[in-house]
Amino acid sequence: MRELEKRSNLIMAKILLISANTYVYPYPVYPIGMAAISAALKKNNHTVLQYDCLFPNKSLRETIAEFNPNIVGISVRNIDNEDYLAADNHWSCDVVKNLIREIKSVNNIPVFLGGAGFSVVAEKFLDYANADFGIVGAGEKSVQVLVSNILSGENIKENIFSSQGFDSALEPDIDKNLLQKYMRSGGLLGVLTKRGCAYKCGYCSYPSIDGRKFAAFEVKTIVGYIKKLQQEMGVNEIFFTDSVFNDSCGYACDLCREIISQNVKIKFAAYFNPANVSFEDLKLFKEAGLFAVELGTDAACDTTLNALKKTFKFDDVLKFQSMCDDLRLPCSHFIIFGGPDETYGTIQESLDNIKKINNGVVMVFSGVRVHYNTEIYNRALKEGKLTKDTNLLKPYYYFSDKINISKMNDMILQSFKGNRKRIFPPEKGEEMMRTLRGFGYKGLLWDTLIKF
Repeated sequence: MRELEKRSNLIMAKILLISANTYVYPYPVYPIGMAAISAALKKNNHTVLQYDCLFPNKSLRETIAEFNPNIVGISVRNIDNEDYLAADNHWSCDVVKNLIREIKSVNNIPVFLGGAGFSVVAEKFLDYANADFGIVGAGEKSVQVLVSNILSGENIKENIFSSQGFDSALEPDIDKNLLQKYMRSGGLLGVLTKRGCAYKCGYCSYPSIDGRKFAAFEVKTIVGYIKKLQQEMGVNEIFFTDSVFNDSCGYACDLCREIISQNVKIKFAAYFNPANVSFEDLKLFKEAGLFAVELGTDAACDTTLNALKKTFKFDDVLKFQSMCDDLRLPCSHFIIFGGPDETYGTIQESLDNIKKINNGVVMVFSGVRVHYNTEIYNRALKEGKLTKDTNLLKPYYYFSDKINISKMNDMILQSFKGNRKRIFPPEKGEEMMRTLRGFGYKGLLWDTLIKF
């Protein structure tokens, strides 16, 4: 490794951070993880350059040659698009592998990986992509340890670093010029108000990566950050990217009251659970700026909801939708067909139930993407659908043995025929979004399908 610049008796490095994500459905997502790592590194006086593969200013080869980094970090947001019908079209592992090959061809410097996509299958991803190191989970603290170890020149025994928590006082290092590109392309900036997830949904790997309890930031800190985004970045719409916004602890209500008390005029959308929320809560959220809701419905009848370990019934979904209708809040539902305990009877019951969601947008997925350390993974092992040697780096989907996939998909298509608020397969949604963006629409876009 070449000689490093020394300042204030500290060894500091030039670090290039790369966001590998180029997937834009349902909308372009600003690489907030890369921004958080950049802030953490700059806090320790490292020189950092952020490079976005979706909106590059110049080629990666030119960037490396000009910036001349000592270390490169790559953020992996997703492994794939979790769409059984088109999964191979958006597999990120080869993208990252090619990035590393290009980096090493210019300068054989250490490369580390991180991000949600990497974290769910870290060891296999690291080996496949030929990266040197990896960070699992929140990386703001772990990256300091990793970089320090690399710069020390000592032999590093472990090549994968586990999360050491996060710095709740650290604001992401938002690149204003890059943010403007995302905003012009219809993207929303994500803002995280808490880490972790207390739920135990059968398919979800999030709690095993980010913690099984909610860990919230101070509401005044979040509101101060939002005000800064408005004043310095011109941001007027955001998406709260918490796993679930309306936690049972009342934190979301406290946050919204603080937004109102400080007279912050922000529009926001968020992920919701249909339980743990009252009409008065939703009314408060809307007063604070909530303009659209994305609901983790996941299944459309009680049998399949229970099989996915959801904590609510479908009646809760209908009640939530009704409250959104009364408040004129656009609501979308993400629903999976074909998972555990699915039968032709539950398919038909679910399709009938979905018809009761008159004014909500319903986006449907076929099959459950299986990840390690999840209930669905353990069930698939027990049922002999896969073995412990099965490599989940490549997409694998769980389907009930009691249904034929093609017949199920045909039933869904027939039920949704002629209804523009029913999106299946997911690629239909991608085509719709591209068309709307072509006409100059920005933001979530699905909310434009709902009329009150």
